[in-house]
Amino acid sequence: MIRLLLPALLVSAAPAAPAADMRPADPVLRTLLEGDAAHASGNHAALLNSVQALKALGATPAEGQEDLAARWTSDAKAHGAAPSTLAFRGRALGPAYRRGSLVPGASMTMRQLFLGGQRAQISVAPASGDAATLSIRVHGADGKTLCAKPVGGPQVDCAWLPIFTDRYDIVIENGGKAAVGFYLILR
Repeated sequence: MIRLLLPALLVSAAPAAPAADMRPADPVLRTLLEGDAAHASGNHAALLNSVQALKALGATPAEGQEDLAARWTSDAKAHGAAPSTLAFRGRALGPAYRRGSLVPGASMTMRQLFLGGQRAQISVAPASGDAATLSIRVHGADGKTLCAKPVGGPQVDCAWLPIFTDRYDIVIENGGKAAVGFYLILR
């Protein structure tokens, strides 16, 4: 009888599994979303922490994009927030980020150069709206699709190893009926 009850007792005494973390796994995406949340809630100290984390990660805006770190820094300092010191160091060359939004049925295409022999990675995370309506596609210079995925969760990644240095088309689409904001990270 003890053999029958012991497994049931152990299972009932086990701690509950923690809920899945719905934040993106990518540290740059997570930092951008945390910065958005801090900005929206007026938490200027947390906003400066997000700025410092972006700088430490080496993240810079993609060409033609607003520098969120600079904007967040000026907003936080205008409200009297003082930067804290972080205990980690950044990379010399880091990822580029792009913040965008798409109206229903719209798509955005950008061309990006990736170096041959070096891992290429693109990450997308929803910033606002229904993530299930976003999708990403990556096409090589020959027009072949390297990656096609729905975003659907906190983050989706497309990664590959280019054989030659070449330009690739990155397409983000909103197949839904409402506008969707997103972050795109290029590594």
